[in-house]
Amino acid sequence: MIAVDLRRGGGKIRRASLSLQDTPRPGTAKVYTASYVDRAGQAVGFAIGAHANEAHLATDAVARWCRALRSRRLVVADVERPCLCLDFAPPRDARTVLPSQTQEHRSVLPPPHGQPRQCPAAAMSLEDTRTYAQRGDTVVLIGESEDAVAALKAEGPDHTVVVRSAVEAAALDVPRPERISFVVQPGLPTEEAMPVLAALRERFPLLRGHHFDALCHRSSDRTAAASVASTGADVALVLGEPADADSARLARACLPARTRIINRLDQVGPGLIESATTIALVPARTAPARLASAVEQALTGLGPLTVISRSVSSRPGILRLRRETPC
Repeated sequence: MIAVDLRRGGGKIRRASLSLQDTPRPGTAKVYTASYVDRAGQAVGFAIGAHANEAHLATDAVARWCRALRSRRLVVADVERPCLCLDFAPPRDARTVLPSQTQEHRSVLPPPHGQPRQCPAAAMSLEDTRTYAQRGDTVVLIGESEDAVAALKAEGPDHTVVVRSAVEAAALDVPRPERISFVVQPGLPTEEAMPVLAALRERFPLLRGHHFDALCHRSSDRTAAASVASTGADVALVLGEPADADSARLARACLPARTRIINRLDQVGPGLIESATTIALVPARTAPARLASAVEQALTGLGPLTVISRSVSSRPGILRLRRETPC
């Protein structure tokens, strides 16, 4: 981050490690540093060396980045990748793991060649689409993923119609309004599906559809984790491609006004983080492999850093009221 900042100021940069035990050699260069002492009693920070004719660049950069030097929390949204039940995309790691996090995480194993990864919810959605189409219903598919919707349509190509919004649902016409059922695309956040379903039911009072145990809650958990991790944060960094729909969805779920989608470390400048005591880190599905670790390492040089993770997990269960225990 500091190197890119210096390049923007016109400096020529070469990175190197610096040992305090090294014997200085005669010359005209000077080293400007900013550091703090960590728990182990070691000095941690950053240093900029410059020849006399570029000393102003070094002093300006140190002053600029010193404003970002402080104790800081990095709150990581511990999110699994989106449900790829009916997606043929190459598998990637299920979770982003930072070096400071020692707990083990599950990984997604690739399916046999040519077969989609399927969760039980996807299997139920396929079966429901096929059953409703075979009994002669118009099957309304609530969804947005081209791959997932195409797989569902294949179960009843002459009996299915796709709606992606409540507006489309309210304007929908079908040949027999009394013979209509709905299926929700696996992986679609339930919070996005419910308004569409409500509009469908308003237009078609005899609407039938699958049980909600066929809904996949992973996408909802991911957006909820982004929201929870960013609660109380000064800045939220969503790691991923700006044009990716998953990055945009997670960014909308983040609470701070200063929420940025980044795919390179050099997009984190002093102006963004200098007043941030708590930073939320939210990996999207397109997050570069080592970007989360690079952000953590860079922030470690800008003051004592505490890394914590937050996650949200929905699972089926029976409501049990807890007994009140006196204090």
